Formats: sequence, C-alpha cells, structure tokens
Amino acid sequence: MTTKAKIPALTGLRAVAAGMVFFYHWFFQYVDELPLLIGAPFKAGYVGVPIFFALSGFLITMRYLDDFGQKKITYGRYLYKRFMRIFPLYFAVVTLFVAAFGRPHNMIPDSWQGWLSIYTLTQALFPDWFFLGTLVGWTLTIELIFYIVAPLMLKLFYQKSVRQVLIICAAASLLMVGVGIGFSFLPPVANSLLGAERDWLMHYTFFGHAPDFFAGMFAAYLFLARGDEETLRQRASWLIWGSVVLAYAAILALVVRDAPLGTPENRGLGFLVALAGSVLVLATALDRDGRSLVTRFLGLRWMVYLGAISYALYLIQLTEPIQWLYWLALGKYGGVENRILQAVLIYLIATPIAALFYELIEKPTHRLLAAWGRAAAVNRAQRIGSRPET
Repeated sequence: MTTKAKIPALTGLRAVAAGMVFFYHWFFQYVDELPLLIGAPFKAGYVGVPIFFALSGFLITMRYLDDFGQKKITYGRYLYKRFMRIFPLYFAVVTLFVAAFGRPHNMIPDSWQGWLSIYTLTQALFPDWFFLGTLVGWTLTIELIFYIVAPLMLKLFYQKSVRQVLIICAAASLLMVGVGIGFSFLPPVANSLLGAERDWLMHYTFFGHAPDFFAGMFAAYLFLARGDEETLRQRASWLIWGSVVLAYAAILALVVRDAPLGTPENRGLGFLVALAGSVLVLATALDRDGRSLVTRFLGLRWMVYLGAISYALYLIQLTEPIQWLYWLALGKYGGVENRILQAVLIYLIATPIAALFYELIEKPTHRLLAAWGRAAAVNRAQRIGSRPET
C-alpha cells in the first residue's frame, strides 16, 4: 500500500517553506515597506514551520505505513533511521557554527545541562533553554516527538477506512491540544512545560502543532487509499490552486489580524495553512505528469536541489557566521542599507554554505544509511533462507 518512490515536487516545496522561514527571520520587521499582497508571506513566514510539519506527516505515512502495519520494521530500527536523518548534520552545525564561536551569547548555554539539552535536541522541553543552540532547534524537538509518536498512529491507521483514519487524526489532535492546555493549569515547575502559558505551549510545543502533522498523515492516507486515480489526477490542478489560494488567504488573515503567537486565532490560522499545505502535498503527489504549473515549478532541478539543502540552510540561518555576514560584511562594511536587499543577499550567501554542509555531511550520511539498509535487508533474507523447513 505504501510507496517509497520520491516525488521531486515535494522536495521543491521544502525549499519554499525554508525560504519563508529564512526571510521571516531576516526582514519581517521591514516588510511593511512592501505592499501587503507581496509582503504577507514574509511577515507571517513562520508558517513555513507548519508546512514542514504537514509534509513530514505525509512522507512518514507514505514511507512507513505498511512497514509498521505488516511488522516489517522494528521500532528501534525506525528511530535509528529517523535520528540519522537529523542528528549528524545538526551535530556538525552546532559544533562548527555555534560551540566553536561561542556566540551569539543568547544561544550559548551557561551549564553542562544546557549543552546536553542542545546535543540531545531536547532544549524545547525546557523553557529556560528554549532558544539555545541554533535558535530553531525547538522545531526539531517537536519533529523528534512526532517521530516517536508516528508509529502508534500508523498502527492505528493500518487497514482502516478513510473515515476511521479521519476520526483517529481528529481525536488525536484534540487530545494533544487538550493535554497542552491542561499543562497550563498545572502548578508551575521551574524550567519545565508544567504551568507554562497556554499560548506559549500552543506555539512552541508538540501539543499545539500535533494537528499539523496529523493533517499531513491523513492526506497521505487519502493518497494511498485513492480509488479512481485518473479522476483524481484530472482534479489535481484544481486542488493545487485551491490549496495555494487557501494558504495565501490564511497568511493574509494572520498579517491583518496580527494576533499574538499561539492564541486560538493565530494557531487556528496557522493550522489552516498546514491543512492547505497537506492538500497541496496530496495534489502535487497525484499530479505525477506535471499538468499543473505549480508542480512543474516545484519539480525544477534547481528547486529540488534547494529543497535538498533546505535542512542545512534552516540550521545555519541564525548562527554567528551568518549573523556576522549580515550585520558586518553586508551592513557595516558592505554599506548595504536596505534591509530587504540585505536579506536577499544573505540568502544568496548562505545557500552555498548550506550546500557545502549538504554535500560534505548530510548527503554522505544518507548514502551510508542507505548502504546499511541494503546490507541489513540482505542479512535478513539470508537468515530467513537458512532456516530449516518445518
């Protein structure tokens, strides 16, 4: 039922989401200089994170639904493969671009416990250490929690009807949001999520973002359970443009309403972007022939490559070397005064740096992981073949 085939346009979508987050961090305060219709995706560029989460839910379901449903993979092997996707590059960036520089000061721990939280990617579980390391590490903590939870969801999904899977996703979403809200009513415990503010919990923890992942998982199940594929493929272009319009409308509403992060309105609109992103991912996967202009654009070779290096770009975007290039090389010494132009230039500079991390660390690690998987499969087949007949 599952498919392991790569869909290039989905990798290209990662580049778009990463770009939204990147430019949000570097010039969202200056977006008011642009017309609303142009500046809105950057003013609310943080919604690139929910898009990432929805895409992650989609891909994990596509890759592992049958594996867990038919017990083809162990939980330990699954976690090993997931952690190998995240940690090697993360370790390299934290060591070379954070620890080695000892700056920015607000991202450097003042205790060994803080350093431990960084290197285990658990800093988002401790409010006092939340923005240590790469400053975006809290989103990776949420991603790791999803990896831990996903197999349970996949086992519940297996051989269920679409309606049953929808109920499971909705119930799990309500449960996670409810638990998060419940945490806000508990007596506060220092440097923990217990007793934290509700809005903070909804924006910065898995409790608030679980629906984003589950929307992506449901979209993947729809793809895998599709019936009349030709009819769906014909409607893919309409779904693609409809999802783009819905996401853009939600982003405009986020900017116009300007509700504080994590409030019901803000998180609701953020989830609407994730939901639209899930539909976009589903429709793009269906549009294998590239009938839609969006699919063709996302599937361009350079867009796919930008998507491939997007994780590296995401990790380095606010580290000391990039900040030095932005504030000093481009600003103080380069004389670039326009913040929007400065942000575009730092993106052009950071992208080849991210490409180096991808080519020298992330890509070889993925190859090693793939080789390990092939060797493990051969060994498993040999063990099964060597068993005596009964």
